[in-house]
Amino acid sequence: MAEAAVRGRAWTPELATYASRAAELGLRFAARLDPAPGQSVPTEAVRRGSVARCRDGTLAIAPEAHVLPAVASWLARNPELASRIAVTAPSEIRRALIAANSAEFADMAIRSLDRRFSQFSASTVLRPTQALALAAAAAVAALAVAADPLRAFAEVGVVATLFFLAMAAFRFAAAGAIGKGPQPTPAPERTPDRALPVYTILVPLYREATVVRSLIAALRRLDWPSDRLDIKLVLEEDDAETRVEVDRHMPGPPFEAVIVPNAAPRTKPKALAFANLFSRGEFITVYDAEDDPHPTQLREAYARFQDEPELACVQAPLVIDNPDPTWIARLFAIEYSALFDGLLPYLASKGLPLPLGGTSNHFRRSALEAIGGWDPFNVTEDADIGLRLARFGYRVGTIALPTYEEAPVHFGAWMRQRTRWFKGWMQTCLVHARHPLWLVADLGFKRTLGFVAIQLGMVVSAMLHPFFVALLVAIAADPSLIAGEEKDGVTGVLVAIGLANLFAGYGAMTALAARTLPLRGLRRIEGALAWLPLYWLLMSVAIYRAFQLLFRPHYWDKTTHFGFVPHAKLPSRRVARLRAFSRG
Repeated sequence: MAEAAVRGRAWTPELATYASRAAELGLRFAARLDPAPGQSVPTEAVRRGSVARCRDGTLAIAPEAHVLPAVASWLARNPELASRIAVTAPSEIRRALIAANSAEFADMAIRSLDRRFSQFSASTVLRPTQALALAAAAAVAALAVAADPLRAFAEVGVVATLFFLAMAAFRFAAAGAIGKGPQPTPAPERTPDRALPVYTILVPLYREATVVRSLIAALRRLDWPSDRLDIKLVLEEDDAETRVEVDRHMPGPPFEAVIVPNAAPRTKPKALAFANLFSRGEFITVYDAEDDPHPTQLREAYARFQDEPELACVQAPLVIDNPDPTWIARLFAIEYSALFDGLLPYLASKGLPLPLGGTSNHFRRSALEAIGGWDPFNVTEDADIGLRLARFGYRVGTIALPTYEEAPVHFGAWMRQRTRWFKGWMQTCLVHARHPLWLVADLGFKRTLGFVAIQLGMVVSAMLHPFFVALLVAIAADPSLIAGEEKDGVTGVLVAIGLANLFAGYGAMTALAARTLPLRGLRRIEGALAWLPLYWLLMSVAIYRAFQLLFRPHYWDKTTHFGFVPHAKLPSRRVARLRAFSRG
């Protein structure tokens, strides 16, 4: 019966186990449930998946092995009730209860943060006072430009200097710190399997049918006992193609599919918040559809949590495994190398807020729930949740074992992804700047400066970068723009400072990349740094596109995966790199 279907459901080892228990108890086995409508069920009952009431009045149960004698004894005393009881699998009870209460659970996922901590919700983009302040700033800038464009640019450049220099300083410092001080070990002490807790893995999928098979294979390689894994493949209700593919390849426990109702906003954090209502792990991590995590990454993360009880989250490095096809993929790989192997570990070592990656961040459930979980309305939920952890007083760290993932190799895919990132970073800045004094009170002065320099600095730098480049070109063509007799010395000095910032930014990124690329065997792509000025100009295009924040604030622009690299070549290359890193 291994390949058979039972009432529309693929026959799995889990179904076989509970069918056997039904036979042992003399009860009917139901592979598929039709839940009673209108029943209000606590999320904890769904997590356990032990009992559900069906439309026909049947009570469905999923008895564990240790309770079978007690159930058999109870049935012997009440034989007339046996016809009203059926046995099924826990995953089927969870599926049925979620389906029967999807609207209620969706409302919980979407509105939970807004109800608990409305000041941190991005459901509203601009508060009235923020809109007024931004409008006033724009008006002042327009008047200044109209009066004296070059002087206005120079004065804006003074402000921009703070951000450019701060970003450059952080990158230079991170480059200098690599190889110094204690380093995280890629081989944590092995905890006996029987002592490990349940670990939840959330994998949001949307229009990802082509990667389902390789994703499941990657997750099955994880070194964690399967009876202590809780893997949720999070699917959208209207994504029929991916749902069919998941049904086809679903291996049974610890894998389960969670269907997210088709309700706005249609975002990844909404899907995560919904699925997490039913997750069972003491620790939770998120992987993307194309991810291939190092097999022992969960063990390294758990070892860090055990060693440092105050740690709320650890970020694993993301390593691009397809840096070769196009120049934009190579620069994307360089960017990830500098960020995840350089800048983030440095920020963590200094206790500064981390802009987390959207994948491979591992959380203590208690900390994640304490801060309100994911914001369904923020399209860079990773940056927001990293800052919220810091504001609630939690510490975030980094680990060494990587997750391999794919870079966008086509310009259009890269531009859509980067636009969404910038839009979310602007969202995050606006949300957390609603009450500046509260921000400083939560973070302290030093960490507030760190947030402003990194988070807001990425936004401001991208906005102003093309103006500095244009000025450089203009001065090269006509040096009298700053050196003519009619020009005052202040303007010339300010412009010179701005241009120095430009070169400092390029130099800092180059220095950091030169230190981090060899760590992952990617030195061969260093030559792509020659394209860095163009890459940063394209980022500027992305950030101006990101002003769709004003009219489509919660729109999630989907990134297509495996659009260039032959799918069949990925696993062998990833396995080879994983082995090489483990040996190193």
